Amino acid sequence: MVSVCAHGYRAVSITNEHSLAFCEGAGTPFEKLYDLKAKTVLLGVGFNRCTSLHYAESLVPTRRTTVHTMPVIKDGARQWITVPNMANDDGEHFPTVGERFLASGAVESATVGTANAMLFSTQQLVNFAKSYFESALS
Repeated sequence: MVSVCAHGYRAVSITNEHSLAFCEGAGTPFEKLYDLKAKTVLLGVGFNRCTSLHYAESLVPTRRTTVHTMPVIKDGARQWITVPNMANDDGEHFPTVGERFLASGAVESATVGTANAMLFSTQQLVNFAKSYFESALS
């Protein structure tokens, strides 16, 4: 559902576990990046493509959820499983969170080649967005 790649000395510890249920929530690389106080770079995309916002919403009891059905290989055979997951935002909240986070001054912006780039603390964004979702989804 959600591919994550990593490079460097912590790559294996970041990617070795990745739950299929709530694949952007607890027990996933996104939680590990939060815990490690990693930085996020958005390169040529806006906050509507920032998966850390799904992680932030997953921390809220009133989070928006859906179910996904997918094939997996188990004991050498293809089986279909259904798991709960975070719902798509479809531009409903993520752009607003991004605009407000940008206005907070916590984002460094630059141009890389011809792409707009934004650099920020993953932990700061998640904390900011969690507060937003607690209010907006109550």
